[in-house]
Amino acid sequence: MKLFNLILLFFFSVVFQMVAQEVYITPTKEFEANQKVYLFGNDVKLREEPNTSSKVISLLKISTEVFVIEKTNKIKLYNGIDWPWYKIKTSNGEEGFLLGGLISKDIKKIKNSIYLISLKKINDDYFVLTRVVNGNEDYIENSTRIATTTFSISVSDNKGVESIKNMIYIDYLAEACGVDGGGYYLFNTGSSLIKAIELSSVADGGLYWLKEDVVFPSDFGGKKDKIILKSERGEMIDEVTEHKKITIETKQFVWQGKELIIDTNKK
Repeated sequence: MKLFNLILLFFFSVVFQMVAQEVYITPTKEFEANQKVYLFGNDVKLREEPNTSSKVISLLKISTEVFVIEKTNKIKLYNGIDWPWYKIKTSNGEEGFLLGGLISKDIKKIKNSIYLISLKKINDDYFVLTRVVNGNEDYIENSTRIATTTFSISVSDNKGVESIKNMIYIDYLAEACGVDGGGYYLFNTGSSLIKAIELSSVADGGLYWLKEDVVFPSDFGGKKDKIILKSERGEMIDEVTEHKKITIETKQFVWQGKELIIDTNKK
């Protein structure tokens, strides 16, 4: 019995850690005291006071690690969003102030690539700003309009797409029935960050749903040099008898360095 309880405790501990590691990003997400964060901006001016006219202490490079001391009550409009100023401390002990819009909302690392995330707003539309630093190279970036203001990010290797280094997936969190809960993949070629695949996932109370997925070459069921897009459309015909109509479609693509194109090779 004790062994069973220990196994059960371990299982729920692992599940809890997996859930806790999921970071959902929103425009209003703030940083906490003592939190370790990374700079999204490059040559960021660390200032003596929380305003753009105060003395510059030093310039900080993109992806620099800093520690949050506290959030101030000072706000500045930047990239269409009101961001608070934060008091931070660098790894070499310098203390100063910088704007929240210059701090990455989340960070993911894979091999020698560092992915950083921020947001901007134009009129009523929000855009995800994604930057990646590949080793000691200059950063490359992508700006994409998003269908929802809550999302998470994950990174992976090239999944068998041999002409790219790795990729990032922006995963939407559907905020209501009928709202798109899909996302999109950005391919990191080393010289550019390209929006390669966009997926939809929409449901309406179990009466109708659309779910799109992708199978990469190295995935189970994948094919060498091929990217397979799968689409499942469902409709509830009769709730009492659980009578459903489901249609599954697949399309096969190849990556041509800048975009996906339909695979016309019949062999």
